[in-house]
Amino acid sequence: MAIHINSIIITADEENTRLDRYLVNSLNVPQSLIQKDLRKGLIKVNDKKSTANYRVQETDIIQLFKDYSENRNIPKIESNKKDIDDLKKSIIFSDNNFFIINKWNRIAVQGGSGIKKNLDDILNYSNLFESRPLLVHRLDKDTSGILIFALNRKYAKHFSDLFRDRKIEKTYEAIVIGEPDQNEGLITNDIQEDENTYKAETRYKIIRRLSEGLTHIELKPSTGRKHQLRIHCKLNGFPILGDNKYYLPVSKVYKNENNLFLHAKKIKFNDLTGELINVEADLPNHFFNYI
Repeated sequence: MAIHINSIIITADEENTRLDRYLVNSLNVPQSLIQKDLRKGLIKVNDKKSTANYRVQETDIIQLFKDYSENRNIPKIESNKKDIDDLKKSIIFSDNNFFIINKWNRIAVQGGSGIKKNLDDILNYSNLFESRPLLVHRLDKDTSGILIFALNRKYAKHFSDLFRDRKIEKTYEAIVIGEPDQNEGLITNDIQEDENTYKAETRYKIIRRLSEGLTHIELKPSTGRKHQLRIHCKLNGFPILGDNKYYLPVSKVYKNENNLFLHAKKIKFNDLTGELINVEADLPNHFFNYI
């Protein structure tokens, strides 16, 4: 039996997308190739053959039985020693089943159009682990902080279940322009994506009021929608500093800032043995220009 060489776990904000469309965008390969490989059984969903028009669901595990890097429309760039050293230094927790890194900002998690460097390729070239690491959730390219990789399918499924059942507690920190009306509260604005509307909830708490009209805040999302924190902050009048996607006009006023001030600071969950895992990632240096 062929052995799959990579797995992709579907997150909440990715569900209800056609399988072929999802893979074309994720792998950056032609749709005709995806359809052919689905027919040949080189791509499976949850250990079963699937069709191109299947709509992926949260926690689905897509298994790839071939390496698509050579078919990408963009060249795969081999990682250099600095990239691998940065990766090694970023690891803040590791055991035989999973590891956690403190992701630096401006590094994409996976390849795609216009992306020259990504963690997926760096991990492949690093040879730090015997098995290929499996990404179990995602961070935006410009967001720093905690990112988890599973080292086997059992733990990939465990993390998938934890995220689906909201049994992972995630805490972010951000610097925002302006400040919330209250010291703490709950944001419940719906989020629209691809003509669909999703419920979303984020708890916030002011950590410290800063100079220059900025505020250091804590954000705790209970849902995992795409760009949820950036959208919620913008809609409620305190956009995240450096957010050039949702709040371009003012962010660059501050010291010609081009970093995004959003950091995945803490994560808490139970592993399969029931042990509580509680990990914290140091803030990146650019935060200390203001706090």
